[in-house]
Amino acid sequence: MRLNRTLLYTGVFLVAIGGAVTAADVGPLSTASLVDALRLWPLAVIAVGLGIALRRTRLSLTGGVLAAAVPGLVLGGAMAVGPRLAIERGYWDEFKSAIEWHNRCPDVDARVDFGNVHIDPIGGCP
Repeated sequence: MRLNRTLLYTGVFLVAIGGAVTAADVGPLSTASLVDALRLWPLAVIAVGLGIALRRTRLSLTGGVLAAAVPGLVLGGAMAVGPRLAIERGYWDEFKSAIEWHNRCPDVDARVDFGNVHIDPIGGCP
């Protein structure tokens, strides 16, 4: 049986992302500890470099799995800490008010008639 390494590396990358997000959501990790862990992001670059350097050696499979797992863990950690930081630092309220302002109803009556076709404003605007 021949192993398709591209699919293996993709699977390891996705498992690492899911594992990091799940561990952050289920585990007793604080936002500060997640931010501290994300400061180790250069390890992802080092892992990719090792994967490239070990490509034509006996350790190519190990280097490739490492090169897929570490960036996946970093990306998963970033995905887990992003919403926490937004809520804790008050950015979520600013973002929500900006979205509500952008989606407000216009003050003008925007009804367009093309023969039998009626185009009304969307989004619950009268």
